[in-house]
Amino acid sequence: MEKIIFRKFLFDLISFFLIVSLSLSLITWIIQSVNYLDFISKDGHGFKVYFAFISLNFPKIYSNLIIFSYFISILYIIHKYQSNNEILIFWTNGIDKIKLVNFIFKVSIFFTILQILTVYFLIPKSQDYSRDFIRNSNIDLFTSLITEKKFIDTVKDFTIFVESIDEYGNMKNIYLKDSINKVNTQIITAKSGKIIEDGAEKFLHLNFGQILDITNNNFKESKVIKFNDTIFNLSNFKTKSTTFPKLQELESKTLIECINNYLIGNKEKYSLPYFHCSEDSAVKGGKEIFDRSIKQIYILIIGLLASILIFINEKNPKYSVYRILIFFIGICLIVLSEINSQFLSFSVIKNTSLVLLPSLILFLTYICVINLNKRNI
Repeated sequence: MEKIIFRKFLFDLISFFLIVSLSLSLITWIIQSVNYLDFISKDGHGFKVYFAFISLNFPKIYSNLIIFSYFISILYIIHKYQSNNEILIFWTNGIDKIKLVNFIFKVSIFFTILQILTVYFLIPKSQDYSRDFIRNSNIDLFTSLITEKKFIDTVKDFTIFVESIDEYGNMKNIYLKDSINKVNTQIITAKSGKIIEDGAEKFLHLNFGQILDITNNNFKESKVIKFNDTIFNLSNFKTKSTTFPKLQELESKTLIECINNYLIGNKEKYSLPYFHCSEDSAVKGGKEIFDRSIKQIYILIIGLLASILIFINEKNPKYSVYRILIFFIGICLIVLSEINSQFLSFSVIKNTSLVLLPSLILFLTYICVINLNKRNI
């Protein structure tokens, strides 16, 4: 009977948790997706890149909301059981309050382990994949970027100006600046032109103009080539969107190696093709590893904190006050979990204190639970 009761409690808890976490994540994801529409409207990426990027960002959003969703879920389920007198099923079947609390603690351990595995491996990988779509994509919607009488420099090392465009895409009085490399620049002017597509390739067909080749910004040595008809390849241009991986997108192994080599080892600086380890990146990497590991202990803390509601009689006149107080303390702990890593530095004593702080709070919370088990509020 005891297993059936706990199984029912677990089913209700996980069901409500999934509803809350998915709902909050979807709302947040939709809001962020709207903000990322600049990938299309300003950066010229296609819908394929856009949807791939925002879809791969969903795991990170979901992970960030797990601790809050879990806290709300435990509070709601315990309150629901108390309001419907379902909580009496536990007591009449010989299940005492501390046993129920320990069961919630075991569930919290499972969520903590799952969260650590997620933020250590899944989130960095999905974030890196999302950045890859931008890193390896060209400008899919180049035509939509070009506006009459406006200099467009969305594309990296490339500027275009068009005086007028008709409804058929025919352009007049075109100006192009192509920074080929650090020393060579091409300036192209043409009386007319039109963008043409050949499968995935995009070209700008130009008519009646000239090409000015400039080396080392020396106009005296520049060469002028006049043309009646020429084709300019647009397919190889890249967006100005950030393609360099952010710290949150790096693998945990890379961050740990940086910390070990720079802070603990012989302070050797090493570089990867996409990451340079330095004093600043080592500290930031330490903060990121803290968030991926130590921070998750707060899931255990808020699980124990919410279970304190079990010891409060719903008929107590101050029941609502206690419930609000538990909720407020829980929110404060969640905020603390978010900012805790920001205080990390090179100070060993300070860092040790910050690392031990969640464990200390967890210990004190469990002591509080044990004391409450000895008496009823």
